[in-house]
Amino acid sequence: MKNEKYYQQFLNNNSYPRSLKSLEVIQGFSSIYLSDNGKKIINFSSSDYLGLANHPHLIARSHEYAKHYGMGSSASRLVSGNFDCYMQLEAELAKALNKPAALIFGTGYQTNQAVLEALLNPQVLGQEPLIFCDKLCHASMLAGMASFLHLQRFAHNDLTHLRILLNKHKQSERPKFILAESLYSMEGDQAYLENLSKIAEEYEAFLYVDDAHAVGVYGTHGWGTAGEYAEKISIIMGTFSKALGSFGGFIGCSETIKNYLINKCRGFIYSTGLSPAVLGAIKAAIELLPQLDTARIRLWDRAAQVRAFFRQEGLNCGESTTHIIPWIIGDAQKTLYASQLLEQKGILGMGIRPPSVPAGKSRIRFCLTAAHSDEDIQQLIQAVKQVKAKLVNE
Repeated sequence: MKNEKYYQQFLNNNSYPRSLKSLEVIQGFSSIYLSDNGKKIINFSSSDYLGLANHPHLIARSHEYAKHYGMGSSASRLVSGNFDCYMQLEAELAKALNKPAALIFGTGYQTNQAVLEALLNPQVLGQEPLIFCDKLCHASMLAGMASFLHLQRFAHNDLTHLRILLNKHKQSERPKFILAESLYSMEGDQAYLENLSKIAEEYEAFLYVDDAHAVGVYGTHGWGTAGEYAEKISIIMGTFSKALGSFGGFIGCSETIKNYLINKCRGFIYSTGLSPAVLGAIKAAIELLPQLDTARIRLWDRAAQVRAFFRQEGLNCGESTTHIIPWIIGDAQKTLYASQLLEQKGILGMGIRPPSVPAGKSRIRFCLTAAHSDEDIQQLIQAVKQVKAKLVNE
């Protein structure tokens, strides 16, 4: 159609050769093991960090809730979709996160975008806020700030640079907001939350921390690293769709912020509530999480083993300190080729390229989980060795 020409031009003229993405059909018999025409593929690109997506307790709770409430919530929570179980789940979340209140949303992306859009509203604040955001914050956070032209981006994890930017506006009466992630999804490194929270307190800034990739894996009973500094963090954001094996996003906050968002956050007000089946799985994950210390320790140990292997082999895994370990290759086409070679050896390691990462920083991002066996880890190590040798010799 003629009115689609602009979109076809984009597809024809995108700036990275062969960089167009497409949807690939995955035949999975778990989140860890996939099938490619009968061949077993070990999935090292999954965010199911504790292997809960296929856990029988989540499946049973999901069935239980669907049977009791039905499959769909049928309306937004402000209309008739606010089932009684929401209140119980949010009370349990608030306690786990060491916050007075919690609020559940539809997706992690929606949570960041909608909450930040509402928080940063200049009409409510009386003036445009000053926003200081880590350079590597997730796209969903940037989407919530899309209307602001003067966003201050500080160098990744560089708190000296953050202080320099804050000092430039020290005398300003405009509300200040600091945005960061506790664990960065493309780098696998962690924020200095203790120092960050002290800076926010010193400059009387509102501190928003995306804890999505840490929840389940780190912190007391697996409730993330941000909860350790909950008193000094204004909002802790997390998701059920990664280590908690289900779907949806959430925040931990004050009662004031919760009530404000219920009345002013468009992404909450105009979205249908989550399926009861999903709420049942969330309930099960909350019940299980404190019992999984052994799984978390196993995951930390295996991640340390893989990081040590990368550094021993001279492979660039950046500043990773966690279960997310990037193999930073640089060139986009070389990265895609390495990903294909890995798949031939039974390893799914998806290539990440611009715009998800900066040009020249393409990588294969390996995500380890507690469900991976020792044999899986050894197969990954051997496959990477072989692919490295092939890349060097070609």
